[in-house]
Amino acid sequence: MFKLSSRSLWFAGCMGAVVLWSSMVSAGIVITGSRVVYPAKDREVTVKMTNNAEEPSLVQAWVDKGNSKLTPDKADGPFLITPPITRVEPKKGQALRLVYTGDDAASKKQETVFWLNVLDVPPMPKDKEANFLQVAVRSRLKIFYRPDGLPGSPAESAQGLKWSVVQTGGGYAVRATNGGAFHVSLSTITVQANGRSYQVKPEDVKMVAPGASETFPVQGLNTAPGAGTQVDYQWVNDWGSPQKVEAKL
Repeated sequence: MFKLSSRSLWFAGCMGAVVLWSSMVSAGIVITGSRVVYPAKDREVTVKMTNNAEEPSLVQAWVDKGNSKLTPDKADGPFLITPPITRVEPKKGQALRLVYTGDDAASKKQETVFWLNVLDVPPMPKDKEANFLQVAVRSRLKIFYRPDGLPGSPAESAQGLKWSVVQTGGGYAVRATNGGAFHVSLSTITVQANGRSYQVKPEDVKMVAPGASETFPVQGLNTAPGAGTQVDYQWVNDWGSPQKVEAKL
């Protein structure tokens, strides 16, 4: 039985944040895909989800521009979601319809990223006298809003990253510059230098926006890389698959 208001759903989600980031195993709601691509020419995009649990779940969805702390009533993403709150029966599916409501003229030169939040709230236990902890799980997926006529492609933006070595306070880092019109989501970065392999910590790997640069500290690289230094990196395509690229510095 569900007795949560729209506002209380969000507070339940805050309580479940640790579960979300540490493990997704406990989530009953499973979303198809790891990202959403929204071509500007489409009137709407559908996101499919399935409840794999043995009990129904109440799902709340909203979009923000990157501030994960915004509550649903203050969500600033330019999207209409239907339905914003829905009950998903066990072993059943449900689709969320996303309609872009923003100013298309404001983002015609490059891709824009928004974030889709899906909050999964389990039902209250049948035994009302028992002690229990109700945990909600929130998933956040990137929405890539893609205007028509952008030059190049996501693959060309990823493969065309320009890499350089920069000195930091305690060592060296590599810097990636994205000259393309599409975001590049990196998943791993390895530097081959001085006869050794050096890794960038997973938590330091991030997305590179169009026209932007990001710097990644390299573990253990304390001397200047010599000739023949190479950066091996993986980027994630529209279907969530990692693609490997080798770049000479």
